[in-house]
Amino acid sequence: MYDDLSSRADDLVDARRRRQYKSGSSLAVVDVALQTTVRTVHAFRPDLSLRTRAVVEAVLLCGGPIGSAQCVAPHLGLRNRFELARLLKPEGLPPLHDLAAWASVLAWLDRAECTGSSLCELAFRARKDPATCYRTVKRVTGRRWVELRQLGSRWVIEQFVAHCRAHNHERGC
Repeated sequence: MYDDLSSRADDLVDARRRRQYKSGSSLAVVDVALQTTVRTVHAFRPDLSLRTRAVVEAVLLCGGPIGSAQCVAPHLGLRNRFELARLLKPEGLPPLHDLAAWASVLAWLDRAECTGSSLCELAFRARKDPATCYRTVKRVTGRRWVELRQLGSRWVIEQFVAHCRAHNHERGC
């Protein structure tokens, strides 16, 4: 079942990438980078269940927030945000808003690596406050944006996976 869902998602991403590539947009490169990020996270965390994998994929491919936990829960067959939290915790994943923050940082870093843009430029293009983006980077990774650019997206992915494992160990699992 997952392979079927995953192949459909890949088809949609491929179609989007082809459309943007034909139009000459640099977003095509970013789609490839985000898809690679998703595959890397899967390699580090192959133990995720179907529903939690769907949440992680959605957040990473969207490059950040996918909605409130209350709005996302029914799409996963859950009654409310509390059930979503109970779904994520045993898998060692942080709450949805933390996942979204990590995904935002990864997406920004991927875009910066692919396009050479600064975080300030990326923030303006996304109609976000640059200061908020810089604070999100610092809060999520504990590093400044300049340091993150030097360390690269691979390091951020490794930190994200380590954060998930630490989140799991805090609970005594």
